[in-house]
Amino acid sequence: MKSKNPLLWLIPLILLLLLVPFLVPSALTYAGAEEADLPVYSPVELDNPHPEPLLPLPGAKTPNPTPYKANPAGFARDDATGAVKEYRDGTIYVKIESRVVNNTKVLFTWIQIADPSQLRTFVTGETNPVRLADKIDAIVAINGDWYSGRPEGTVYRNAVLMRPPKSVQARYDQLIIDDEGNFHILRRPENDAEAFAPYEGFIMHSFIFGPGLVIDGKLMTDDTETFEKNRYGSGAGMGLDKKAQRQAICQMGSLSYLIITTEGPNESKGGGFTATELAELAYNMGAVNAYNLDGGNSTCLVVDGVKMNRFGKGGVRNATDLIYFITAEEPPVVTEAPTEAPTESPAVPAAPETETEGSIQP
Repeated sequence: MKSKNPLLWLIPLILLLLLVPFLVPSALTYAGAEEADLPVYSPVELDNPHPEPLLPLPGAKTPNPTPYKANPAGFARDDATGAVKEYRDGTIYVKIESRVVNNTKVLFTWIQIADPSQLRTFVTGETNPVRLADKIDAIVAINGDWYSGRPEGTVYRNAVLMRPPKSVQARYDQLIIDDEGNFHILRRPENDAEAFAPYEGFIMHSFIFGPGLVIDGKLMTDDTETFEKNRYGSGAGMGLDKKAQRQAICQMGSLSYLIITTEGPNESKGGGFTATELAELAYNMGAVNAYNLDGGNSTCLVVDGVKMNRFGKGGVRNATDLIYFITAEEPPVVTEAPTEAPTESPAVPAAPETETEGSIQP
């Protein structure tokens, strides 16, 4: 009887090792699993959910449209950097978290408001958006769509019609924000005037950048013509298939919003996001509706007068319009505690006066 070849047992072992990658999820596939640890938001109850009287919206170009300043005591800051992490008063809650997704730093800014009028827009000539946000006392502000850079599209700002709809096919997806703070995204409507007609009388703001990333809970990346091809002509291209700094505004629920702000090729190893990747991120975050705004160096997230993306690094491009959020309650008046009258003490001879140039006298 012949003895079995001792090497034969290696054959099934080798076959098993070859099959392991197909039987077990590859560790390489999820090498960035820690990057996919997306933040989860739990809505809060606002202490003053029905502020009275309701704040009227200003005109589109009102010089000082913010009635109330933020309460300084409402801010919570990072101990190391001083960057704002949260803001809360009775009518607004803001929470900011950062993650690394696809090797790119991403800021997630959640905002809950008590009244739709706390979501506002501001229109101006080209100016520094950080200084402008500080001037109008915005708690959170982001760049808009640079509507003045293109002649087409219907534009509302603070319920003021600035550019009327036309009976032509729109080249861009358009976002409508109604008087209840709800989003409606129109997919390149064939007749702009007809598409806007059902919303007349209820439109607070409208934007003409896009594209729509998530519409009524549906991911829009299946439209390759919109997402993977630049179809807007020479000089007006959106660069949707390129990695870049990007910003999306999302509605998560009633009066609940999320701003997604990504860094770009100059700040992160991943080089930023394409529009497709931004859409997928917004969808994974649970956005009901999500809309892409102006990106690249125009991307700007300002909180309490400080630019949060590229924190401390500058790099601010001028903007012509802002989307911003304010408080709807007046901050409490801080009064100084009464001081007791000083008690009389024995007279002390005055010390001889000695004054040194540049010294600070008590």
